[in-house]
Amino acid sequence: MKKYTQKQFDNLPLDKRGIKQCPTGDYTAIYHFGKGCSFGERCSFGEWCSFGKGCIAKNPVWSFVYEPPFETQGKIYPPETTREYWQERLNIDLSGCYKEIEEVIKPLLPDILKRTDLTKCERRILESWK
Repeated sequence: MKKYTQKQFDNLPLDKRGIKQCPTGDYTAIYHFGKGCSFGERCSFGEWCSFGKGCIAKNPVWSFVYEPPFETQGKIYPPETTREYWQERLNIDLSGCYKEIEEVIKPLLPDILKRTDLTKCERRILESWK
């Protein structure tokens, strides 16, 4: 998969509507996406990324300890590498893929969200699954 640099990203052409259509690739080295950007489902970003005013991430993958510093729409997906953490934290078996996990977690969410020991990040991720 091609890894894009900030310069390569900045030089991607805009379409007729003035929108930058990014080809499939690794954008983890991008630290500034600009004003009004929007991201697709299950997107993932590298550490220290920044987003312009009005950016919305749709169903991002998020594993950091702090909550996403941008608006999100839809579920925030914790990556596979955090499964053990979430299983231990919630005391729930989270085997399977996201669809199976959702079937297990959704009915438990009202009680889980009553917990007072959730971090801001954990709460935001869990609330996105309501």
